[in-house]
Amino acid sequence: MKLSQIGEFGLIDLIRKRFPATDKNLLVGIGDDAAVIKITPERFLIFTTDTLREGVHFDLTYYSHQQVGWKAMAANLSDVAAMGGIPTFGLVSLGLPKNKKTEDVLRIYQGMFGLAKRFGCKLCGGDLFLSSEIVITLTLLGEVEPEFLVRRSGAKPGDLICVTGDLGQSQAGLEIIKNKKSSKPSWLKKHLQPLPRVNEARKLAKTLTLTSMIDISDGLSSDLYHIAEESKVGALIFAQEIPIGRSLLRMASVLRKSPLDLASRSGEEYELLFTIPKTQKEKLQLLKRKTPGLKITLIGEIKEKKEGLKILDSKGKLKKLKKSGYSHF
Repeated sequence: MKLSQIGEFGLIDLIRKRFPATDKNLLVGIGDDAAVIKITPERFLIFTTDTLREGVHFDLTYYSHQQVGWKAMAANLSDVAAMGGIPTFGLVSLGLPKNKKTEDVLRIYQGMFGLAKRFGCKLCGGDLFLSSEIVITLTLLGEVEPEFLVRRSGAKPGDLICVTGDLGQSQAGLEIIKNKKSSKPSWLKKHLQPLPRVNEARKLAKTLTLTSMIDISDGLSSDLYHIAEESKVGALIFAQEIPIGRSLLRMASVLRKSPLDLASRSGEEYELLFTIPKTQKEKLQLLKRKTPGLKITLIGEIKEKKEGLKILDSKGKLKKLKKSGYSHF
């Protein structure tokens, strides 16, 4: 079977079944945002990696070298955040064309170091190699206390589905760039320089009982499917509750596209999609009131697996939720 037929997550599932990783200290393996290893009873190690390749994940005709470094770091920091953890140390493996200017390489590092420093994470080594295009692989370590560890696999029927921030602006920004539409610089920031929700994730983990969490890197619908698959549940999303900001409304108008469609399939948002028991609803509202600037929207409810994944549209019609968003194959 070809990769184009099995797809990214079909391949991941095949690898997981054929080559299972088993160890008494391995708490979370393939199938989540990061691996988690028990180091001591009081502290677990989070272990994640991500690769960005020029021409596949970024294009230097509209990305600066500094933004490329920032984006690579954001993807890894977001994975640590999705587990409820704190990023600590990282290694970078960087493939470079031999004609690449030294100043450009330093700008890549500037982007990585700048964002890492913001969250107290330190890059402490790595590897350099010759490549026909820029290839960045970041490996990040993090820590999490047992009581704050969150996985994709804990959602239960009746849980509430929530999301941080507004959705859709990353995808809209990318399409505006590719279609050379006139825009405001602020419209493109979510795509070119995303901010992972590390601090927000810690606050959520410390304040609420989170039954599952994932960062939105592939798209709302795709990432909700990941939670549903790992938790063995279904879900119902209310279309009118999906958070769409004013900027996205204007961007969608420029693109002549549906804001809801953009919000549902936009990848590289790095917002948090999480579930909580219904009993936590009042505590969630209290957290929102006490934390200015923290936007959290209740967008749906976890259902029994047999009900599948559905979306209730603005006209009250129930439809199957289409799995859309970014796919590597």
